Amino acid sequence: MRAILTGVVATIEAVAVALASLLAVAAYAFLVWWLGFGLAAEPGAVFGGAGAAWLLAHFVPLSAEISAEAMQVLGFAPEALTFTVSLAPLGLTLATAAFAARAGWRFGARGGAGGLGVLGGAVGFGAVAAVVASAVAPGGGVSIGIGWLAAAGCAAVVYGAPSGVAYLARAARDEHPWWIAAIGATETALGKLRIPRPAIVTRVAGQAVRLAAALVTGYVGIAALGFALTLLTRFALVIAASEALQLDLTGTILMFLLQLVLLPVFVIWSGAWLTGSGFAVGVGSSASPFGQLLGPMPGIPVLAAIPDGWGSVAVLAPLLLVLLGIALGIGLGDAARRQSMTRLVSQIVGAAILAGLTIALLNWTATGALGPGRLEAVGPDVWPAAGLAAAELGLGCLLGALAARADIARRVVAGPGEVAARLGFREDGAGADPDLRARVSELPDAATPAPSTGPAADAADPEVPEGPEEWLAPVAPLVPHGGAEADADDQLTEPLDFDPPTARGAGSDAGVAPGDDAEAPTGDEAPQGDAAAAEAELFDQHAATGPVDTVPADAAADRQASQEADAEIDADALIEAYSWDNVDLEPGRDDDEKRAGWRWPGRKG
Repeated sequence: MRAILTGVVATIEAVAVALASLLAVAAYAFLVWWLGFGLAAEPGAVFGGAGAAWLLAHFVPLSAEISAEAMQVLGFAPEALTFTVSLAPLGLTLATAAFAARAGWRFGARGGAGGLGVLGGAVGFGAVAAVVASAVAPGGGVSIGIGWLAAAGCAAVVYGAPSGVAYLARAARDEHPWWIAAIGATETALGKLRIPRPAIVTRVAGQAVRLAAALVTGYVGIAALGFALTLLTRFALVIAASEALQLDLTGTILMFLLQLVLLPVFVIWSGAWLTGSGFAVGVGSSASPFGQLLGPMPGIPVLAAIPDGWGSVAVLAPLLLVLLGIALGIGLGDAARRQSMTRLVSQIVGAAILAGLTIALLNWTATGALGPGRLEAVGPDVWPAAGLAAAELGLGCLLGALAARADIARRVVAGPGEVAARLGFREDGAGADPDLRARVSELPDAATPAPSTGPAADAADPEVPEGPEEWLAPVAPLVPHGGAEADADDQLTEPLDFDPPTARGAGSDAGVAPGDDAEAPTGDEAPQGDAAAAEAELFDQHAATGPVDTVPADAAADRQASQEADAEIDADALIEAYSWDNVDLEPGRDDDEKRAGWRWPGRKG
């Protein structure tokens, strides 16, 4: 019952949308009848022409006939002229499609019952189109060159297709049960066909659809921007063409409204021009960045803004689409890095194909006949223009995605927060020397890999990712590198280990790492007095709680004092305790080996 009620409501809404757009066209026809002809024309012919124009906006071509008397008055041979007009005023078409998409999106919230709403809307709009077609067929000199079935079909395409697409998009976003079941059935069918990893195929397809939508949106946007810039730069020619028509105020207003509903057509032509394929305004004519060949033009002033060819720099026009694709590819960012190369290329190729098909549909809507004779063919060449657009956008997107992968891989370096953490300070900088804290805060931001979690990650030694070392320059003067005896050309040449030092007793050898075979000195060889205090200060972070020349003798008292004064720990001693000099040797490495560019404490050689 709920599904049937939804279908009835959708039918009524579609009829209302159709009547509203029909009244808008009838109002324009009434203005022409009143202001242009002083209500002297036959009402049937006027409103019959309005119905025909409404059908034309929904891709129902019409055929017009000019009588022999009218042709003689216009200066032509006294023969009747019949011709077809099929170029749709897409401004009115887009209004209908927008209402249809809104209805489909709303019905999508009702789940599977909303499907009858989409069907009911298409039926309602198609019924209105069929009634209008039969009503205007005998109207004065205008006959519809298509029957009821074709009119209903075209209306269903204009209203039903946008409504259905919006409904499916809402179902996919909300994950309706019937949508999940359909996806599962599709994956099962693909599995029976032995297509590997059908779930991956479905996910890549979804990503390709989103990327294709971005490519088409960018294409339409740059086409609209190009058209606007052309109008601004050639506005004087448009004004001159309008003045040549010698229109009064009423005629100017009506011409403005006519050009307004044709505005989407001109934007699509602008996009075809940017691809390099161009478009035609009559048989044998062409307009593209590589040249212009135009004959007599229709009396539409905005056509005077068609630019001339760009000559030797004509390649810049297609290059704009390539740059647009590069920008969108770079915008993939980390998503491009997380995918394998095969999957990334498949996604971009699929998106380019979908974008090309969509652009071909747009080109088709902006192609048709505008009058008799040579005006029987106007608009872009559908497939060449769409193919060039897909190739240019796809190539640019692939280059941008590759650049994003390389850039992300190169920029994975530690940032200021990780530097402070590995120097032993909290994230907010507490406990750090003010000068050091200020220098760390001035370090440039950089992407850092997400920290690992779990026991294995806690036990693993953190490593500084490879990358440029310039960010270490601000804190380098504050970190000891072996005292005054260190060479001036000492440089960081390897990833550093910032692990806290292992607590050592007073009898440990400063030059021997844990795990070496050397024995700890005993007796007279053990360091005494100031030497022992200096060694404890250097390697025991718990002993570094006071001035550098004061070290508690008792280890237990030393640890208690360290715990009580942890918040007021001396920064210089802390830095020294976490000094880069205090790095354990790798297991199995002889203690006489020295890292390139660094000196071990207490050694000159």
